[in-house]
Amino acid sequence: MNVGEALKRVTDVVRRKHLARATEECYRGWLKRYCEFVVQLPAHLPSEQKLERFLTALAREDVAASTQNQAFNAIIFFYREALGVELKNIQSLRARRPEQVRHAPSREETLRLLEAVQAGADPATSLVVRLLYGCGLRVTEPLNLRIKDVDLAGGQLIVRGAKGGKDRVVGIPAAVR
Repeated sequence: MNVGEALKRVTDVVRRKHLARATEECYRGWLKRYCEFVVQLPAHLPSEQKLERFLTALAREDVAASTQNQAFNAIIFFYREALGVELKNIQSLRARRPEQVRHAPSREETLRLLEAVQAGADPATSLVVRLLYGCGLRVTEPLNLRIKDVDLAGGQLIVRGAKGGKDRVVGIPAAVR
């Protein structure tokens, strides 16, 4: 199969699955780059080894882990969805994500923040900050709350359309009630 046929096949599958145009462009770009890499390899190599070598070459170029994962997913999509071939046991050198040190504010820092907001802000801002902290809400979630989402008797908030488009229920602390 030549590069043009491969690109047409992946385009047809992406459009049939109604994936985003950006996804189509991304997958086509990685597939084209993969095809250009594969022509340098011996023809007798199985597809798994070709993909392993491609991913290892990416890792040696010092690409980010997310970039390598994007390439991996695009090529796997091509094999699985466009060709109907399931690749198994891909063993390649993988780029590593840098470890991130997470910082949670101390109890004292949190109390100072809450006191500062209560002292210098209007009641609405103070309520939003206390909801963020007390209920563990994400930044935009208190702004999307409606009256029907608040159950003071049951001590619950219904957060609609949260991360991933899913609804969730969180408790309301007594201090916020």
